[in-house]
Amino acid sequence: MKLSKRDKNFITAGAVAAAVFCVLKFGLFPLYDTFLERRSEIAQKENAKEKYLKFLKEQADFQKSMTGRGKEEGMVQQSLLRGETASLAAADIQRIIDEFAKASKVEMQSVKVLDSDTKDDLMVIPVQIAFSSDLTRLVKFVRGIETDKKLLAIPELKIRVKNEQKPQDVTVTLTVVGYMKKGETKKEVGKRD
Repeated sequence: MKLSKRDKNFITAGAVAAAVFCVLKFGLFPLYDTFLERRSEIAQKENAKEKYLKFLKEQADFQKSMTGRGKEEGMVQQSLLRGETASLAAADIQRIIDEFAKASKVEMQSVKVLDSDTKDDLMVIPVQIAFSSDLTRLVKFVRGIETDKKLLAIPELKIRVKNEQKPQDVTVTLTVVGYMKKGETKKEVGKRD
């Protein structure tokens, strides 16, 4: 059987169309789908990598902050008074006060240890002092107390002018408080030293 030229062209076109269909169906489309899957997998892996790197950075930042907090806590611990009793801690405050009084040439008239109190996990140990001074020495004394390496504060300060003709000379009554961890003391709260 002889085929006409038209039939040959028709069969050739059909064969070419079938070949193109097969190449597209079984070659290019699966290849393109694989490419899209790989691209999606790469994007997911990139996201996972970014999350992991972010997690590592946050973990490193957390470690740094914990180290910093450990150092801060160590500094706070060093600034607290130490002693087995509130009386020993009050003696430590008195020693510090005496040092600053000598350095600023302030003469103490009285020193009185007041009742200790608790605040959260800390024991507050107050010492009341009275002295006469001029304003310059008073400022030097107060600055020394408030900048000491121990955590000291002056919650109460009363200043009276001795002589209105010489207002720089004053009589001062102030309370200095120091802090110690509550567990470090064997003293009962409210018991007088």
